[in-house]
Amino acid sequence: MAHADDFARPGSGGRSGGTSGTGNEGAQLPNPRSPFSTAKPRSRFHFRFTPVNVLLVTLGLLIGIGTAWFVQDPATAPAPLPAPTQNSTPRATPAPPKPTPPPSPTLPADFAVIRDPSDVTLAVPSGWRRDVAASVYYRSPTSPYSRFLQFWPLAESRMSATRALRVTVATHRHYPGFELQALHPTTKGAAELVYSYDSTRTGRRLTLIQRVFPAPDGKRYAFAVVGPAEEWPRQRTTLETALRHFEPVGE
Repeated sequence: MAHADDFARPGSGGRSGGTSGTGNEGAQLPNPRSPFSTAKPRSRFHFRFTPVNVLLVTLGLLIGIGTAWFVQDPATAPAPLPAPTQNSTPRATPAPPKPTPPPSPTLPADFAVIRDPSDVTLAVPSGWRRDVAASVYYRSPTSPYSRFLQFWPLAESRMSATRALRVTVATHRHYPGFELQALHPTTKGAAELVYSYDSTRTGRRLTLIQRVFPAPDGKRYAFAVVGPAEEWPRQRTTLETALRHFEPVGE
């Protein structure tokens, strides 16, 4: 006697539920996927997003890009620079410009540069004659005591130029009609004095300009130029011209 909860086993050939069937009714059929099913088929490859997998993928991409760059078309690759040859001539470096020497001082037409026997060169008015007393004079041939140039080296080297000219003022202040017009330093180590007086020897009013200055030979010199007061500033022109060409040349 059969129980209600018994099922016929495949291939047993028995009945089930009072229904008869054929001999292969109990065989198990395959379960094909229905064309109307919405279930996604299982893929045989499943990628897992792990740090190791991501790193491997990134390295693979970089290796592929690098390989493509190395095997690029030679026509589009940058051409290598040509190697220098032994016959190539190096570019010559231009020589630096030579320094231009300073122009020589302009000498007025009525002056001449001379070498004095005291071993200095200077410019004096043309035709003036040398005279030696306590110092060196160059005098005008027509008015030797109202137009002249005088120079001498200073024996006292410790005295400043301004102090030396103050001593000159103290010595000449007794001249008739003495009038001090200027006493001041000019450049480093130099000073200038200007004064006028009445000359008893010539009967004329004269103006003197005197300059004390250091020279390249280490000595200090005093230059004085005297002329009629009405001819000022010709005395300054004579002094400046003489000093532009003044130079000691040895013992």
